[in-house]
Amino acid sequence: MLIKNTLIVFALLSLVLLSSTAFGDSGKLAFEQGKTLVGRGDFEGAMEAFATAVRAERSNAEYMQNYSLVRQAIMIRNVLEQEKNPQRWEYYARALHTYYISENLYDQALELDKQIHVRVNSAASAALLAETQLAMDMNAEAAELLSKLPPDKTSVVTEALEGIALARLGKKADALKHADLAGVGDNDGPGVVYCVARLQAATGNVNRATALLTRCFEQIPPSQLDGFKSHAKVAPEFAAMAGTPEFQQVLKTESKVQESNCSGGSSCAGCPMRSQCSKEEAK
Repeated sequence: MLIKNTLIVFALLSLVLLSSTAFGDSGKLAFEQGKTLVGRGDFEGAMEAFATAVRAERSNAEYMQNYSLVRQAIMIRNVLEQEKNPQRWEYYARALHTYYISENLYDQALELDKQIHVRVNSAASAALLAETQLAMDMNAEAAELLSKLPPDKTSVVTEALEGIALARLGKKADALKHADLAGVGDNDGPGVVYCVARLQAATGNVNRATALLTRCFEQIPPSQLDGFKSHAKVAPEFAAMAGTPEFQQVLKTESKVQESNCSGGSSCAGCPMRSQCSKEEAK
């Protein structure tokens, strides 16, 4: 009797394990299908696939995150067609741009960035478009775009990006002129510092590039640091110095920014969850 009951228990356990494995496999297949559909620009199909993955494995945070992101992207694309307020339109468009870039959807990012620049027509919108063009090796187009900006539409970033584009086109003398103009201020954030570091590397000023890259990494919140370091490893501007001990040492730089445990931000001021924190957590 004992042996019979034991065999029954083992049989039930086997069924549970097989069922769990099957659900896990179906979730993985659905997730992979979702990623493929995102790459094709089929967001609605991707959302359905990610939803299937979530239902198969509800504890998988990656599945849920991808479902939520593509769902938000669909909602934002619908909102952009109807939004009349310029500030809100730009906010939504930049959020969609970020999603496109994170999924390597550069063709879609390029078209969106062109729309943003036509509507906003600022140094920031020009830089956004130029960055996408550079990522797509459209160096001549980026250089032309940035060279035509009037003085009141330029910034340290546009100067740096134009210099990077010129350096890639083999126009080092012209790139050096932009390297002289693109100075970094004490209050400039890590994005600006990183851009100038790329230009300094592209024009051969390795020591300056190394110093700026170190400063950049120190200023970035820990949750975002790996992303910046990954970009630096593959950025063409750093290719010549990537194998040096100095560059490898820079990659070991740790952030000096303190993040909260809840949202990954540097403070509670802009956190959407701040109203739900206790006074002790807020402190």
